[in-house]
Amino acid sequence: MPDNNGYVAEAMDPLGADADLLAKMIFAENAPGGPEAWAGIGNVALNRLKSGRFGKTLKAVINGMSSAIKTKSPQWEKASTAQFNDYEQRVFNKISQVADGLVGGQVPDVTNGATHFENLQRYPMPYWAKDMDAVKRIGTDTYFRER
Repeated sequence: MPDNNGYVAEAMDPLGADADLLAKMIFAENAPGGPEAWAGIGNVALNRLKSGRFGKTLKAVINGMSSAIKTKSPQWEKASTAQFNDYEQRVFNKISQVADGLVGGQVPDVTNGATHFENLQRYPMPYWAKDMDAVKRIGTDTYFRER
């Protein structure tokens, strides 16, 4: 049954696997970003799920959107194997709390409905952004929404 957000609630795993995968992806994409950046990246995944155009499950959306996962970045390898030093473990624990709140619906969308993001301080304007509007900036990440 669709909820008020237009996506099927069954698209998220109620046992926490989705929140764990979301936390790992956020760690790999921007561990130093802080709570608002973590929420932003997570909101992009949820906005993609809600749109229905990027996958039917949160797992499919995350696996399709994360360049860290696709390239098997060192940060992703560390997160996926939980091979953290003490400091990284503390950061991951905080990211996990944000991910739980995102999946549980307690963390609001801080991205104004964005479905994409990029660190424009480190990388050039991506090709996919040409038909999108930049709608928010959080730390080093710029968030984009389709026109």
